[in-house]
Order: sequence, then structure tokens, then C-alpha cells
Amino acid sequence: MIGAAVITAAVLGFGTVSDLTSRGGSVNVQLPGSVITDLYGTNSTFITIGPNPNYFQVAQARRMKDRLFNDVSSATAVFCLGRNFTGSPAIRPSQFPAVDDFRLIDSPDAFRDSFEDQLGEFPSGQSGALLWATNASIFVLGTLDNIYQTANNLAVVAIYEMDFVPTSNPAGGTFASVRRYSGTNMTVPTDYFHVYYPGESNGAEGFRPLAAFFPRFGSSADIFAVATNHPFTFVWWPDPTVSRLEGAAVPSASGVLRDNYSNMGGRTSFFSILPAFPPL
Repeated sequence: MIGAAVITAAVLGFGTVSDLTSRGGSVNVQLPGSVITDLYGTNSTFITIGPNPNYFQVAQARRMKDRLFNDVSSATAVFCLGRNFTGSPAIRPSQFPAVDDFRLIDSPDAFRDSFEDQLGEFPSGQSGALLWATNASIFVLGTLDNIYQTANNLAVVAIYEMDFVPTSNPAGGTFASVRRYSGTNMTVPTDYFHVYYPGESNGAEGFRPLAAFFPRFGSSADIFAVATNHPFTFVWWPDPTVSRLEGAAVPSASGVLRDNYSNMGGRTSFFSILPAFPPL
């Protein structure tokens, strides 16, 4: 039993975990180019993982969700930005420079525009539901560093990334990854879980929107989108127990915000509501 425990601890390193808790066994999943390096900071050529339902990854996802709520509880602001490119260290700043008035940063668009030098790769149009984005990043912001000095910096508590990547081998599948980065090393994640969908593409009826932002001032015509003083964001993560990736069609943009995420109902158990300004 002691020997078994030692062996189990030894194989928990990245890229060597055999997810035998999956009914389908495990498979070596290869991703295109330098994706594994960009996501995990390792030179591995494949990731060994079992297809859904994968209960080992469910436990990892549950732990990550708890970690997210803990980070948000100590944050000053939380913003989610959509993107159509793969996550990499280049889009994970550990701090942001001070601006004239932080009170003007009250939405994902304002956040992206205020720090364009660091976030310029993220496209504009981040408000509402991220219908167009296949991937996303959640920025959990802290307080000002060096508050008594001239050059103040806004610290980053953590960055969470969600990416959906087509697999190179076996072809025709999708690899979904959710990761947390924090501290001075924004290359290697502190926590992660991943989901493998064999034979499933993240196409026109794929897993999105990943997030929907409810602004500070809502429309009176859409009572479910009113967040008068407490803006917040709905966030969906992939579910390691759900085998099918595509579902109901991704809605087109609508003036009624709830219509824009109606297809996400029942697609995942990992749904979160994140306040934009937790101290409020």
C-alpha cells in the first residue's frame, strides 16, 4: 500500500496522469504547434487524458472553482475578456500601471481600453455576451502596489484562462482547458483541469458564450439585465461529465441580454456569477 501511494504521487506530474476514472480509458492527445507550451509552460508533445465522463477532472474542476471564488473574495475588480486566439504568457500581465481615475473602468471594454498596451491583443467589443469568442480570460485584480510612491501599479491576484483547441491527433476532437496563473510566473499554471471531447468540434453550435457581462446601468426593457450598482458577469466552464460539446445554436446578438446565452442552459454544471467589484 505504501508503494502504491508513492507511485500514485509520482505520476501526478503534468502529462503523465492516466485518467483511468474515465469509462473510455485514456489517450495521448496531441495539440497543434506550441499550444501545450503556451498553455502549460512545458515542452510535452501530448497530454494523456480520458474522454468524458472523467471524474478525476471533475474533482480538479471543483477545486478550481473554489479557488476562483477565494480569489474573487479578495479582489478589487473582476473582468472577463473574450478572444479567438490561444492563451500564452504574452497576455498574462502580473500588474497594470496606474490610471488617472480607476472609477471609469466599470466594464470589460473600459478595462481593455484603459490598458491597451497590455491587452491590445484582445479585440474591442467585450460588452454583453461573448457570442463571437471561442476562448476567454478572467482577470482578478488586486490593490495598488507602492501606494506611497509615484509609480503605482495595480496588482493582478490571478488570471484564469479558458481555451478550446482542435486536436491534431486523434483528429476531429476538441481539447478544452481551464487554467489559473498567479504570482511572478505567468507561464506555468498553479491549477488546471482539462476536458477531452473525441470526435466533437467547437463549431457553429459550440460551447459559447463563455461569459455574459451585466453592466452597471441596465435597460428598463430587459429587467434581467439590470445591475444598477453591482455589475456582474456570468461565466461558464466546460464540464468533464458531459460528452457532447456542441448543443443548441449560438444565438445571434440581441438587445435582450438573456436571449444571448439561452443556449447554455443544461450544458455544464460549472457556472459562476462573478461580481465586477466584490467589495461593493
